[in-house]
Amino acid sequence: MKMSTNNSPNYEYLNSRLRARLGTFIEPDVFRQLARGTIRELELFLLDSAYAESYRAHLVSSETSPLARIEMAVSLGIAKQIRETVHLAQGEPRELMRVVTNRSDLHNARLVLRGLALGHDPLKKPSWHAYGELRPNFFDSLWNSEKVVDAREKCLSNGDPLALALGEALEACQRGESLPHAERSLLNSYLSHQNGTFRKIGGSGSKTALEVMGRSVDLWNLGIWFRKRSEKEKAPHESIPFLQFGKWLSIERLQSADSVRSLVAGTPWFNEIHSLGTDLDRTSPRVLQREFNFAFWRWQTSLYRRDLLGFEVAVSYLARLLLEWQNFNILAVGLALGHNPEGIASRLIDVGERERSKW
Repeated sequence: MKMSTNNSPNYEYLNSRLRARLGTFIEPDVFRQLARGTIRELELFLLDSAYAESYRAHLVSSETSPLARIEMAVSLGIAKQIRETVHLAQGEPRELMRVVTNRSDLHNARLVLRGLALGHDPLKKPSWHAYGELRPNFFDSLWNSEKVVDAREKCLSNGDPLALALGEALEACQRGESLPHAERSLLNSYLSHQNGTFRKIGGSGSKTALEVMGRSVDLWNLGIWFRKRSEKEKAPHESIPFLQFGKWLSIERLQSADSVRSLVAGTPWFNEIHSLGTDLDRTSPRVLQREFNFAFWRWQTSLYRRDLLGFEVAVSYLARLLLEWQNFNILAVGLALGHNPEGIASRLIDVGERERSKW
């Protein structure tokens, strides 16, 4: 994705444009109503929504299932809106938006790494996320590489920090390291770069970007922590290290905590999970991870309250776009599998009427 050539931050203009778009989000009540219908009714809803253009384009060009059409249409529609938002920004907010756009790049890079490490069919490429700094055709070229070394050379030639991090991870695979360790190499290398970039920018916007990044790392490490606990009673296995640059869950805390409660005690995560009414001592790891994910979404969408003229508005807006995408996926999969409306609705992520009223 091309950077703006103007280095002067334009927060006032950017935030006024984003606030004017807030009424376009689909309300949770609409999602709950759609959960009581059918996947065909969801298709009809999309044809009369902001996603109509991408849905019609995919409908014409493909013979895929209704679920695949819906997932692709919403993915492309959200990616388009994120790219349009990024193009509104210049200078500091544009650079800080990488904390969101690089989620797309990391997702795609991990798909490439797994495909090349485990073996893949070059003709069956994944559906790339399309809102990142690296274009989907770059990942197409990696996927089509005959050898890992060829893909690594393409990463080095590209020169983007994430492409270079992926090149290092591919090199780790060449050396015979396991896929989990190669993935940790990818994530740690890129997180190190992003941490350095945001700290160099400085200011309140940088602090917000670092916290968004750090909380994302907390969630990844929480998943590793649960996995380590579940494997304690099993045969010896390869130990997966925790990631660096977490915000509230330090590596020392992760290594020493013997319960979820002790892991998050004294951190904002504890209050945010407690406010959801979640019992930390009795809830299953799967449900707990989902609740932590919900809490992260709610926190991101509330960030604008810190500073109505700062980077926080853009983070909240972009989080709302990604949240709408996730809710559409939950809805589409639930309808396609024939789940009951109450079950689908319980999985939808609602940031809360209280938050929406303050926008």
